[in-house]
Amino acid sequence: MTVEWVVELVLNFWPASFLLTLVVELPLYVAVSRKRVPVWTGCLAGAVCSATTHPLLWFVWPLVVKRYVLFVVTGELLVLAIEGAVFYALTRPTSWTLSYLAGFVANAASLGVSLILIYWF
Repeated sequence: MTVEWVVELVLNFWPASFLLTLVVELPLYVAVSRKRVPVWTGCLAGAVCSATTHPLLWFVWPLVVKRYVLFVVTGELLVLAIEGAVFYALTRPTSWTLSYLAGFVANAASLGVSLILIYWF
């Protein structure tokens, strides 16, 4: 496997993966925050969370962690830590607990959908 092949693979699949992440996660972020903030705020906060962490997970984290299982576990924990803090900052008066719950549910759902699609295809 060459570096060029990996770069081509990432560039070809990242846009679709990012779109899938938004489709899966945004409704969940909105559902969790809808009683405390306007729908557009929850949607925007979820989009900012994904736009912040998705490129980090795809383009930076593979340079740091080489083993796949360790990459997935540590990468998802890193994403949860960042997204919980960002969501909290953008949707206050949402609590820390609710912000991290939203991040956990949204990321678990998108990871689950991604793993199912990888298995099928």
